[in-house]
Amino acid sequence: MKEDFKTSKQHNEFGRKILTIIAQIHPYVKHRLYTAEISRIIPHNMYTSTGIIDDAIVELYEKYEGKINDNQEIKLKLFSLVSQQLSVLFKIEARYKDSLNTSHILEEELKLLEENYELDFNNEMIMEEELDDISYQQDRFFKQEILFNDAEKNIINSLQINDTRLDISEDKRKAFNNIYNWLPLKTSNILDLFVFGKLTYDEIAIVKGVNSYEIKKIIQSVSATFRKNLN
Repeated sequence: MKEDFKTSKQHNEFGRKILTIIAQIHPYVKHRLYTAEISRIIPHNMYTSTGIIDDAIVELYEKYEGKINDNQEIKLKLFSLVSQQLSVLFKIEARYKDSLNTSHILEEELKLLEENYELDFNNEMIMEEELDDISYQQDRFFKQEILFNDAEKNIINSLQINDTRLDISEDKRKAFNNIYNWLPLKTSNILDLFVFGKLTYDEIAIVKGVNSYEIKKIIQSVSATFRKNLN
């Protein structure tokens, strides 16, 4: 009986520690799902941040309850499990999407090909260097969707970009979103852990299993790219 009480107390304590982390991890998961939705990796509203986090918590209990008790270690383990689940989910959905939507993609490309042909005929020819432009590449097949205002503010503030949200023109805002959506998923994931998960370079390095110097270099590189295009 005494042993059962001790086990129950430890179980409740582990649960309380997890609950203190959810408020920090929720914005990160929510933004990763939104990023995948606007990138057309996953369907809109099919997955929820609560569902992803709940699955990770179950796995955390199964693997680590009774083995780790430090709050920081529990937090990073949960972030790591959530990040892994999202990566696997995106890979599966991307593969599934490609197998289902081939005819839809071809239809969209044909429509836009006609539009582009008409546009190019009445204007100057597109130069070769313009084909490498981020905004041109991303606008080729789909209408570009943009981040929420709050997401833009969080990125700008976290990266300490020398610009205020109110000063961003529509052209700069489009460039901002083109840059973010152009980032590879692994890079934007690291950025989101920093911006929305509020993790440090060292914490992200533990979550992703890489050197903290590499994390710092990636964040600084992305920050420089944003700053160059916004200021």
